[in-house]
Amino acid sequence: MAELDQFMVALKTARLAEAAQVEALIHLSDARALRLKNLLEIVQRRLLNSDRARELLELYVQEGAAPRLWVNFTSSVVMEPDPRTYRLQQDTEQVSEIVFETRDVNEMAGYVIRHLARRVVVREKFAVAVARKAKSYSVNDMIYVWIMGIVFGSMALLILGFYLGKIHF
Repeated sequence: MAELDQFMVALKTARLAEAAQVEALIHLSDARALRLKNLLEIVQRRLLNSDRARELLELYVQEGAAPRLWVNFTSSVVMEPDPRTYRLQQDTEQVSEIVFETRDVNEMAGYVIRHLARRVVVREKFAVAVARKAKSYSVNDMIYVWIMGIVFGSMALLILGFYLGKIHF
């Protein structure tokens, strides 16, 4: 009977320890989310005067067990490897590449803004390249179209000549 009581006490102690650990993890997750929300507010304050930035960017904090501040579709800031270190990472199909890491929230806010600016420049450059490619034709394309016009025009005249009886073989 004493052994059963001893086991029950050990079981209760283990459950309390597990509950304390879960509670600590929840508080740690909350602390990380609060730090990321603070970073978000700093970035938003710095972008307050830029209408262009506010139109193009949708920053938000995804809460949960591993909260993250999404910068764009592939970049996010997480609190890793410890709850005080901000890590900007770029996700690809296979891996997450660490772009920048610091403990200073203002330094990370500045880097996030520069990262966003670079992404906007890349997007604009891509749009210009697509527009330029859609509007331009190469010399080879022009020669091909010219020759095909001559060939089809000649064939149309031959067919018309046969139909009207002007050409006989």
